[in-house]
Amino acid sequence: MAGFLILGLIIPLVIAIWVGIDAKKRGYSSAAAFLWFLGVWLVLIVFLPLYLILRSRRSSPPLNERDVGVCPYCGRLFKDSPNFCPYCGERLR
Repeated sequence: MAGFLILGLIIPLVIAIWVGIDAKKRGYSSAAAFLWFLGVWLVLIVFLPLYLILRSRRSSPPLNERDVGVCPYCGRLFKDSPNFCPYCGERLR
């Protein structure tokens, strides 16, 4: 009996952690990602479908080729045209 109770808390927790991480990756602020995490963990049946519906609308648009650059020093991709590489800090211009 206690095993079902523990399982009933762990499964929503794992799903809520995934939602929090996914929300952060999709551009939500840390506070908003935490609120999604908390809502899904506490009221899974309401907040998970709501998040999945809203997340499909928030998908980031694909980047144009001119919006992406490659650092000649570290080889990592970056958006826009910064003066310094956001990863290694080398001057790009």
